[in-house]
Amino acid sequence: MNPTLLSILVFLWVVLLMLVAYGVWAHFFDRRGHARHRRIESIRSEVQAGVAKETGRKRALGEHELEILLHERSAAFRNLEALIQRARSRLTAGKLLLLMLALFLSVLLLGLMRGSGPLPLLAASTATGALPLLWLRRRAERRLALFSAKLPEALDYVTRALHAGHSLTSAIGMVGREFPNPIGEEFKTVFDEIGFGIPFREAITELGLRIPSSDVRFFVISLVIQHETGGNLTELLEGLSGTIRERIKLRGKVRTLSSEGRASGWVLGSMPFALAAILMLINPGYVSLLWTTEQGRTLLLIGGGLMSVGFFLLNRIVQIKV
Repeated sequence: MNPTLLSILVFLWVVLLMLVAYGVWAHFFDRRGHARHRRIESIRSEVQAGVAKETGRKRALGEHELEILLHERSAAFRNLEALIQRARSRLTAGKLLLLMLALFLSVLLLGLMRGSGPLPLLAASTATGALPLLWLRRRAERRLALFSAKLPEALDYVTRALHAGHSLTSAIGMVGREFPNPIGEEFKTVFDEIGFGIPFREAITELGLRIPSSDVRFFVISLVIQHETGGNLTELLEGLSGTIRERIKLRGKVRTLSSEGRASGWVLGSMPFALAAILMLINPGYVSLLWTTEQGRTLLLIGGGLMSVGFFLLNRIVQIKV
């Protein structure tokens, strides 16, 4: 390998490690940073109105100009910010990208120092760099599942509070105090936003944006329509709660019926990797031909493409919308 290229990669790796170490220190040990973070989180809970207001808010929070520019110009960066918000992570999109880049370059540098093949090294570096993103997605999905499971119970609680003579805003605040996270946290955010003077329509609409669920969208649309046109709110919430419960039951039945297809996908997808690992233990030279020869690398590309198509088709088959 070219010594100059190796020196540049080592320098970049050391710089990234220093930046990550400083970020860890500031995240866990800097008291002023914790106080500033609490203040930032209280401001983040307010609803953004328009791109100009969003940009001004980010500058007020002291975010980097590059992050503000990426937020304005890149839809992928905004999607990444939305994912972080859904996962309720303390990371920012810029820090997440920096962490992913540091992991990618670390594995790439270690592989180059060991003399690994280019194709497996690139695959391992990409997979390692994507781990924080996968972790965030998993955390957001788990949080969404917990919210959806508790939503019918929360609607029943709001209905009982309305029957007892409480206002809708007061009932939302009671859900925020009495229910565990994540549903208590989200309802408390809506209650605080209304208390800050944000209109009810905007506050409840932001709930639907933070929680990308069809059940939550039904709830938000129902409240917005009822708030503007009037009607029997308790009857509306009772019907909505029953509908959501039936949808949850139907999703459970569909998941049970499609479990065989998902299990087949996992088994068929893991068999090549398991077989390759066993052969590596028995005869490493036999398997290494796949990435040390031109024909082997071609076979790997063809096999990876066919497996990707198979995973996509199996996923489409077992994904049944309810």
